[in-house]
Amino acid sequence: MKKIFAVFLSLLLLLHLASCAKDKGSVDVSDSSALSDSADNEQSADDTNDDSDIDEDDKGSNDDKAIVLNKNTPGIKILGGRGIASDTQINCDPSGSGIEFIINNRSSSLMIEATSSAVCRFKVFVNGDLHKNAFGSDYHEINRNGIIILQNLPTGEVTVRVIKITDQYTSTAQLTKLSFDGEIKTDSAPTDRELYIEFIGGSELSGAFASDGAKAEQDITGSYGYLLAEKMEADYSIFSLSSNMALTKTADVAAFYSKASPARDTDAIYDFSRKANVVVVDLGSVDAALSATDATITSERFAEKYEMLLDAIREKNGETCKIICVYTPGEGEFGTAIKDVCKNKMGGQSGGVYTCQRSTGANGILGIQESIDFCNKLKTYVEAAIIGKLIEGELTSETNGDGLKVSFKDNFVPISK
Repeated sequence: MKKIFAVFLSLLLLLHLASCAKDKGSVDVSDSSALSDSADNEQSADDTNDDSDIDEDDKGSNDDKAIVLNKNTPGIKILGGRGIASDTQINCDPSGSGIEFIINNRSSSLMIEATSSAVCRFKVFVNGDLHKNAFGSDYHEINRNGIIILQNLPTGEVTVRVIKITDQYTSTAQLTKLSFDGEIKTDSAPTDRELYIEFIGGSELSGAFASDGAKAEQDITGSYGYLLAEKMEADYSIFSLSSNMALTKTADVAAFYSKASPARDTDAIYDFSRKANVVVVDLGSVDAALSATDATITSERFAEKYEMLLDAIREKNGETCKIICVYTPGEGEFGTAIKDVCKNKMGGQSGGVYTCQRSTGANGILGIQESIDFCNKLKTYVEAAIIGKLIEGELTSETNGDGLKVSFKDNFVPISK
């Protein structure tokens, strides 16, 4: 039944892809045909995505008039900051990577051809609203080869945002072709936002448990980093490798921070052509957990590596970049080490380095509501650092728990007070 549905869907899509002339300031993709692989490859969460189950007769055909996606495709904004640029595809590796574009749409359907190294999930937002897949799921799933199919789209000007919600150590992915009846807007395409925030951390920043606070499912759109970037209308980079983010296990922290996409290419270097205005660092929980069974992992060793990372952040992003270091009560002496490094090694507030405390989360899990709560508090903190509501004060270890004695404007309250 599902294969019959897939054939019917592909035929329906072909009927919509009729030719038309190009408009000025746009890229015309009318006449684009169905892309390779069938809609059967995009399945619900309860189904598998095994290409071996797809008959050749159920697959659509390729058409040279489909728009090839790459780093130079007009009208396409590549999201996620870090990544390896390509002339043949758009690589989606870090959590939160993806694309955004505006179209003049003439039909109800749109397709994006994609491949991945393993099961990989994307969320799609149409005009700012979550767009479910054909099976009613919140996400679109790709398993090595597949098509992200959007149905019931409005006509006219439509903004589409495609976000990879899966961690790069779980799967890397590639977006290769775009097909729909209409034009990509190039004269009013999405542009860089004024504020650029980089996040560095583990599972909390990769969106683990963010789906419902219980299942170990990754969803970057539920992490406090993505939520903060959206709330502050900022571009972002989320350098999160889930449980692999143990600084004490990293031989060269500065070199590791410079990697564009460690899961795809361990040698590729990120060029930092765009400097971050703010870098949020949320590390220490993995090291603290490992120290319980590994005597070589100590808070002193962690402090050395942490300082190396902050030095690398400062070197790559410049003196004006604000660095906000997050710690939790559950990190114990590792959290104390973070505060000590920020205050005594990096100059604290006078050096543009701040610390703030977040909840460990119920049973050690930062659920979606806790992520939202912390996002709201962190937004106030970031604004204070950037806009200047936070006035310079004497550094002390006894005022608000994070090593800073400060005065505030506009009734600003320290997060960790």
